[in-house]
Amino acid sequence: MKILFRVLTAATWREAQSAGVVPRCGNDKKDDGVNLNVPEAVHYTANKYFTVDEEPVLLEVDTSSFAEQIEWREPLANEPWQRPLARIEGLPTDSVISVAPIAEDILNK
Repeated sequence: MKILFRVLTAATWREAQSAGVVPRCGNDKKDDGVNLNVPEAVHYTANKYFTVDEEPVLLEVDTSSFAEQIEWREPLANEPWQRPLARIEGLPTDSVISVAPIAEDILNK
């Protein structure tokens, strides 16, 4: 089982639970896939795209059901880690193993 992560707002997670799928965000639409994070990218992603007021949460995702659809993009100068992009329409909520709030002291640092 390959575990990756996804950061999103608490409101988006609540909506996803009702729909059964986490919808694509703006960057996902631009990249034509669902952006996921390796562990070392979580802090960067949380701080770059989210504020404390949005109450971001961290999803721990089991990618087994769509592992073959993940494109492992090369690191960038400002993102020195692999950048997994799942070529799927949305992240199925049944692939989410756990959900945890991102602590306020982690954001904006």
